[in-house]
Amino acid sequence: MFGYSNTYGGYDGGQAEYLRVPYSNVGPTIVPEELSDEQVLFLTDILPTSYWGIDISGMKDDTVVILGCGPVGLLSIKWAAFMGAKRIIAVDNVDYRLKHARLYGVETINFEEYDNTGEHIKEITHGGADVVIDCVGMDGKKSTIEKVETVLKLQGGSKSAIEIASQSVRKGGTVVLVGVYGSKYNMFPLGDFFSRNITLKMGQCPAHAYVDRIMNLIKSDKFDATDIITHRLPLSKGKQAYEIFDKKIDNCIKVILKPGL
Repeated sequence: MFGYSNTYGGYDGGQAEYLRVPYSNVGPTIVPEELSDEQVLFLTDILPTSYWGIDISGMKDDTVVILGCGPVGLLSIKWAAFMGAKRIIAVDNVDYRLKHARLYGVETINFEEYDNTGEHIKEITHGGADVVIDCVGMDGKKSTIEKVETVLKLQGGSKSAIEIASQSVRKGGTVVLVGVYGSKYNMFPLGDFFSRNITLKMGQCPAHAYVDRIMNLIKSDKFDATDIITHRLPLSKGKQAYEIFDKKIDNCIKVILKPGL
């Protein structure tokens, strides 16, 4: 994996000045000329990741909660709808992201409006969601204690999404961790999952296994991810692009860098 340190192979990131491509006889994929760069760009990461999260959840005609309405979360909503979810509830605390999620015809919840978002979801779903997809990871909203522990390297970031997931999933349900997490986490709600027979699935998406099938859906106009693109900037403004995304400036959801601009 590119850019994930020695833990995942030690290869420089996909946005490094130079890029070494290991296993180049099987890694790269030929893109049909009729497809634009924007149509296929997300096949490198967030399209397979979002598809994989829904796929491994075993979701059918179920109630699904998507935690986080960033790029992966929004695409997870679209895949859940595409695969036949009965009810989809999207959770975030950024109003413009929630507004975009509602364009897909789903219910939305701002977690800052509730003392216990997980319990609220359990109540409105009459016992909890069948599937919860955590698209947040360690960048979720941190408590004061988590901020201190993260600075001291006693914890790898926030676990707020995991806690909401543990409270909002039904007995015997499934929680999938798609968001990236760090190393150790204190007070992980393992007992809550164990006592209620929850299935936990997580990890790094095996992207290559999904590229061809998603590309075929794009070619046949059955799936489009370009609606999440809110900003197009030249490569020379890369630093600005990261800033507006990180600080959520100008209703930014996804930035793409185009060298030709």
